[in-house]
Amino acid sequence: MWIDPDEPSTVYVGTDGGLYRSTDAGDTFTALAPRGFVSAVTARGRYVYAGIQSEYDRADASLLRSTDGGDTWEEVPLPPGRYVVKLHLDPSDPTRVLILTGDGRFVSGPAELHLLADDDLQRLDLDGVVDAVFDPHRPATVWATTGNGEDPGRLWMANEGPFRPVVDHGGVIWAPADQPGTIRLIDPRRQFPWDDEQGTWESVDGGGAWQRIGEVTAWNPGWSQVFWGFTDGFGGPVPSLGFDPRDGDRAALVNSQFAYASDDGGKTFVPIFTDEVKPGWFRSRGLDNVVVADVAIGADGAIYAGYWDLGCFRSLDGGGSWANCNTAEYSGDWEGYGGFTGTVVADPERPGVVWAAHGADWESEVTLLRSNDGAATWTPTSGIPPGPDLLGLSIDPTSPRERRTLAVTSGGDVYVSSDDGQTWTLDFACGGCRTTTIGPDGTIFAGGETGLWRRGPDGWVETGSDLGGDVAGPPWSYEWRGVSGLAVGSDGTLWVAVLGDGGGIFRDDADGLTPVLAGRYYRDVAVDPTDPDIVYAASSSAMEQGGYDPESRGLEVSTNGGATWSIRNDGLAWPFVTTIDVASGTAVLGSPGTGVAVGR
Repeated sequence: MWIDPDEPSTVYVGTDGGLYRSTDAGDTFTALAPRGFVSAVTARGRYVYAGIQSEYDRADASLLRSTDGGDTWEEVPLPPGRYVVKLHLDPSDPTRVLILTGDGRFVSGPAELHLLADDDLQRLDLDGVVDAVFDPHRPATVWATTGNGEDPGRLWMANEGPFRPVVDHGGVIWAPADQPGTIRLIDPRRQFPWDDEQGTWESVDGGGAWQRIGEVTAWNPGWSQVFWGFTDGFGGPVPSLGFDPRDGDRAALVNSQFAYASDDGGKTFVPIFTDEVKPGWFRSRGLDNVVVADVAIGADGAIYAGYWDLGCFRSLDGGGSWANCNTAEYSGDWEGYGGFTGTVVADPERPGVVWAAHGADWESEVTLLRSNDGAATWTPTSGIPPGPDLLGLSIDPTSPRERRTLAVTSGGDVYVSSDDGQTWTLDFACGGCRTTTIGPDGTIFAGGETGLWRRGPDGWVETGSDLGGDVAGPPWSYEWRGVSGLAVGSDGTLWVAVLGDGGGIFRDDADGLTPVLAGRYYRDVAVDPTDPDIVYAASSSAMEQGGYDPESRGLEVSTNGGATWSIRNDGLAWPFVTTIDVASGTAVLGSPGTGVAVGR
C-alpha cells in the first residue's frame, strides 16, 4: 500500500488481483489496468510505479510506470527471474526510482538494486542488498544495506559514484524527512535480547557516529512475551517496517502475528494489536492473525479458547478481556506464551472445571490437562499415550457431576474417561476419527476421515462411511474430507458437519441420515441445550490459511430443527466460522484471522 505524500487522500493498494486506487482516503477503490500480483507500489503526484508479476509464486516481475496518475501505463522490463521487494522515489525527481529485488514469501530472486532514471535502467553495483533509499535531503545520495541476517550487515552510501561502506550495522533504513542528517537502522531479523545488533541504531550526523538508542528488552510486547515477537513477517524485513513521511519519529513494525508502533524515533515500540485492560488481561483491537481451534463456555459464563499456535486463552468477563492460560511445561519453545490447544471443553454445571489439550504444536507430543480453577492451574491426566493430534473433546452432561464421562480423539483413535477426565482408556482404534460427542442417553459418537461411528451395546458401529474420504494430513488441510463436527440435541437428534466435497450439515434421527445444508466448508455444528430446534452451523473457506470462497457462509442458524436457515454474520469481518459453542443464550464462535466472537 502507498499513500501519495502530495495528495494524502490518494491511496494505492497492490493485491494478488492487480492494482487499485482510492481518491477519497480509502472509502472507495477503483481497479487500475495492471492485473496480476502487485508486490510493490509507490507514487507522487502523476507518477505511479508498480512491481508486478503474473502470479504470486512466479519470479517474472516487471516494472509498470504511469505518468498520468494511473490512467495509462507502460512497461519497463526487468532482468528475468526477479521479484520486486520495494520501490522508492527520488523526492526531488519522480522520474528516478530505486528498484529493490529479492525474496518474497512465495518466490525468491536475486537481492539486487536497480535505478531507473527516465528510460535508463541500470543495476547498481552492490550484492546482497536488504534495503535502499534516496536521502530525503540530498537526493543524489543513496543509502543501502546488505546482509543475510546471520552476519551483522552493513550500511553503504553512494553519491554519484560507487558505494562505500559506512558502518557495520544493517537492516531496514529509516531516513526521516523532517530530521536532516538523521539515519536509523532496524533489522527485524535480529530482534533478540542476546543479539548484539538488536534494537534501533541511529546517527544524527549523516552516518558519522552511531549509537543504539532503543533496545528490544525495553519494548512492550503486549500479552506475547515470546522472544520472536518483534521479528520480520512473511515478506522479509523491508515490508515489516513502515515510517510516517510527515513525522520522522513515528514508525510501525508488523509481522505475520503482531503489530507495534513507535512515536519516539524507535527508542520504544508498543503493541497496537491489543490493549491491557488490567494487569495480565488484554482486549484485542481487531488487528489479529489468529487461528481458533475450539471454544467452550463454562458454567459461570467463562469462555475458553484453544488456538493452533497461541494455545490456551480464557475470559472471565464474557469476552471483554483475555488472559493466557498456557503452561510452560507443556508448550515447548513457546515457554508458556503460546502453543497448541486443539480442543477444550468445560463442565456445563461446575464453574471452573475445564479440560484442554496442551502442546507445542499439533504434530508434537500433546498432553490432556484438567483444571478445577478456571484454567488458572492445570494437572495432567493419564492413559492417553503421548503423541500428536489431540482433538474432539466432548462431555456427557447427564453423567454424575463428580464422575463425568468424556471422550476425545488422539492420533485418530477414540479414548474415553469415566472418572471425571482424570484417567483415560482406548475405547476405539478408529484410525481416522477427529471429533466426538455424547448423547443424553450416554451414546458416544465419533467421526473423521473414516466417516461416522456410533458406540452401541455391542461396540462401535459404522453408520456413515460415505461421509469420509481417502485422505491424509490434518483435518484442516485443503484436501481433507470427513466428519468435522458433531452435536446431539436434548431430544437425541444427532447433527453432523462434513467438510470437503459433497459435504454439508446432516441430521440423523428416526428417519436416518438426512442432508439439510450442502457445501464443502462446513466445520462445526452446535445445538441449543435448552431448545433442540435451535441449531447452529459453522462454515469457513479459510482455516490456517486461504482466501474467501462464496460457498463460505459463516454462521447459519435454524430455529425449526433444520427446516430453514438464516445467515447471522453481523459483526464478523468475513463469513468465516470454524468452531462454535452455545450455552445459556450465549453463542461463542471462532473465526480465522479475527479470533473469538460472542453473540447473545
